[in-house]
Amino acid sequence: MSAIVGLYSLDGQPVNRGDLERMVDTVAHRGPDAAGVWNRGSIGLGQRMLWTTPESLDERLPLVDKAGDVVLTADARIDNRDELIAALGVTDHPHGEISDSELILSAYKQWGEACAEKLVGDFAFAIWDGLRQRLFCARDHLGVKPFYYHQSSRAFAFASEIKALLSLPGVPFRLNEMRVADHLAGMFEDRTITFYQDIFRLPAAHSMTVGREGMRVRRYWSLDVSREVRLKSDGEYAEAFRTIFTDAVRCRLRSAFPMGALLSGGLDSSAIVCAARKVLAEQGKHRLHTFSAIFPGLPEADLRRIDERPFIDAVVSMGGLIPHFVHADRLSPLEEIDRVLWHEDEAVLAPNLYMHWALYRAAHQQGVRVLLD
Repeated sequence: MSAIVGLYSLDGQPVNRGDLERMVDTVAHRGPDAAGVWNRGSIGLGQRMLWTTPESLDERLPLVDKAGDVVLTADARIDNRDELIAALGVTDHPHGEISDSELILSAYKQWGEACAEKLVGDFAFAIWDGLRQRLFCARDHLGVKPFYYHQSSRAFAFASEIKALLSLPGVPFRLNEMRVADHLAGMFEDRTITFYQDIFRLPAAHSMTVGREGMRVRRYWSLDVSREVRLKSDGEYAEAFRTIFTDAVRCRLRSAFPMGALLSGGLDSSAIVCAARKVLAEQGKHRLHTFSAIFPGLPEADLRRIDERPFIDAVVSMGGLIPHFVHADRLSPLEEIDRVLWHEDEAVLAPNLYMHWALYRAAHQQGVRVLLD
């Protein structure tokens, strides 16, 4: 959960470095480990770093290529590292010393704007191409990493959070009444608008190119709903799913810090925890922390309806875990509500958010930086 920001003066005026630094400071909570700002003339990029993977510990962003013409800022975890390293011929230093941002920058230099199609993982990034005088941005296939932007006749700005854009003097603070209406009506089809009239989000699986001649947004990937997998038996289908599911969990366990998972007792979280436990055991790594909400203070009639503690206990009893329990029946939905809403930036449809907030706090107290859910 790092953060990226950027400013591009479309009228050719130099970027105000103070504005750029203010944007970086606004999202400091997303990246306590390092901060960086780069600017040259009409372009400026910034980043706040949260170290998670082993490769990220020595990562410094924004990243400038050797010629000084291409500059990257990114919030990313790239999962097909071996495939990319081989395809790009990145052999000048050991695999473990190659950061994910280096791979993204090399992919852009090799494949240009088609690079996003080659990446597997969670990412939001922006690349300034000084030779072509354009900014190229992309967001991952499912939109795990956020990317918001504002454009006027004079400037283009982007950030991981809306509040960083609102910190700029040229960005108006105007309510988008259409988005309010959609929210109240339960309509969430429009993936570009926000609660702010002049602030937009780059949709998942889309890239964007910005230059003085204008902006171009394109979809680089979509799910092929006509494609079918045909196997010989239910057992083969189950095994194929288990293989892909385990690989997906394994990718997200690439961490230099303690790892955790939410465990509600439901099928989905239990499956994730069991897969992660098996992978960590095979790798000889530390046990997985689990975080569960429990309700011991509720009346027996309510417990019979909502209590999943027996299922949680069944997973924990198999070993290999460090369980933690949050007494959700002692929490108030209004606890830290101002701080929660400040972080969210927009209205959210999440009545149990206060419980998740408490679970996240428990994970933070254990030094967990990768939390599966």
